[in-house]
Amino acid sequence: MYDKQPSLLKIIWIDYWAFLSAIFCVIAPGFYLYDLLFSQNRIQNLSWYLLGVLALALFGLVSRYVFIVSLYNSGLEARATVSEAGFFRDRGYIKYIYSFENRKYAGRMTVMKNKFTTRYRIGDEVEVVVDRENPKNPLSKTCSYRCRYGNRVQRPVR
Repeated sequence: MYDKQPSLLKIIWIDYWAFLSAIFCVIAPGFYLYDLLFSQNRIQNLSWYLLGVLALALFGLVSRYVFIVSLYNSGLEARATVSEAGFFRDRGYIKYIYSFENRKYAGRMTVMKNKFTTRYRIGDEVEVVVDRENPKNPLSKTCSYRCRYGNRVQRPVR
């Protein structure tokens, strides 16, 4: 267990899926207000569609936050080496290799492109937090964001 938990704003700033959920939490009420205040021809049932989008976005954001904080608090620490990093427009990915209980795993995370994530280079070492029951799903301790769906390496890692 670690004393410092990642903040919601930092998770939104770094994690791509949390960022998308937060954007839809802002866009849905914005469309509703525009339709309510400025639209000459109101769209029938738009409020129900936007309520559904808002509910899904809130569920996505809360579930990501709860998952990240619970894994951060109950996981075990491991060292990882960045094997690849790439960015396109506003998002990117970081691939890395780590060992846990004498087995090698490869992880990949989808991230937003910002000052926290663009600093990673091939060969950099990062700390990850690994779930005891599912070591394929680590969390970066350095930036406090979830590493998305790591896969166990099938071939030998050099």
